[in-house]
Amino acid sequence: MLNLDDTDRALISLLRKDARLPVVSISHHLKISRATVQKRIERLLAKKVIHGFTIKTASPDNQMPIRAQTHIKMQSKSHKRLIAYISGKPEVIAVHTISGPYDILVEIQALSLEKLDDALADIRTHEDVMDTETSILLATHYQ
Repeated sequence: MLNLDDTDRALISLLRKDARLPVVSISHHLKISRATVQKRIERLLAKKVIHGFTIKTASPDNQMPIRAQTHIKMQSKSHKRLIAYISGKPEVIAVHTISGPYDILVEIQALSLEKLDDALADIRTHEDVMDTETSILLATHYQ
C-alpha cells in the first residue's frame, strides 16, 4: 500500500473538487513544480490510488429528483446473487456491503416517489432479502 503524504492528500482533494483542474493551477496551489504534480498524479494512477477521472452533471436532481439509501438485511450468507440482481436495476446507482445490523446499502435515484416505491418493492421481493430500511435524502450539503 502506498503511503500518502500531505501533498498527495491535498492533490487528491483538489482533483475530487475539479478533475479538470490544470496541472499548472494545482502546482500553484500546492506550491510545487508542474513536473512534480504530473509525476505525483502518474504515481497515484499507477498505484491505483486514483482509479480514473469523471464528470459531475449539472444538477442531477433535475434528472432524478428522488434519492434514497436502502439498508438490506439478508437471509443468506452469500451476497453475490443479490448484488448482481440489484445492480441490474436502472434506479440503482451504487451498492455497498456494510458492517452493522444490515448487510448491504443501496443508493437509489428515481423520477418520482412512485418509481422509488416500485424499485423498493422489486428489491424487497428478492428471496435473499429479509428486511429493508430506507431513508429518502432531502438535501446534499457537501459531496
